[in-house]
Amino acid sequence: MRNICDRLAGAIVRRSAREDADLEVISYGLQGILGTALEFVFIIIAGVLLGILKEILVVSTVFVAIRLLAGGVHFSTYKRCLVSSVLMLVSGGFAARYMAYGSVFTGKAYIIAGSLFVIYSVYRYSPRDNPNRLITEEELPKFRRGSLAAAGIILAGLVLDLLLKGYVTWYHYSLVTGLLLESITLTDTGYRLAKFIEKKLSPRRC
Repeated sequence: MRNICDRLAGAIVRRSAREDADLEVISYGLQGILGTALEFVFIIIAGVLLGILKEILVVSTVFVAIRLLAGGVHFSTYKRCLVSSVLMLVSGGFAARYMAYGSVFTGKAYIIAGSLFVIYSVYRYSPRDNPNRLITEEELPKFRRGSLAAAGIILAGLVLDLLLKGYVTWYHYSLVTGLLLESITLTDTGYRLAKFIEKKLSPRRC
């Protein structure tokens, strides 16, 4: 992905009339756009093949919406990030589908417990930066308020819809699951898990 974006950035710079065009900045932007697009394509394909497209779309949308503000753990390479993101969101789609077939009590307990965990995690840990996007001291309050506001709006909408309907539906589970997945990536446990996986995937030296 980086090689492809470097070549595309080189072509853009050569055709650009601006002398101050930064190849690295353009390449980084392309990596973000194309990388996200490729992840979305794989997620759509997985959702269609596994029959969980509607769940995985809601889970992914909520996950990304909060992640843009709250940040969270990242893997060191695009390939690992791609595979981990697809597997995590597919698992989230299955979790939402499974909960929809469970008992009413279990479903409500999942909604309540999940919502409380989301509120705690976002309040306690957000925002968290990564080597690709460092957050300055001046930006911290803005991203923190944005993270809390976004999570609060989603949860408030969920609660309002529950009160109006009087019962839990598949998209309620999907909303909470998407929030939960992002919340986990904010926690210290999420960072330790990612570090453990990175260590296991790293080539061993003789």
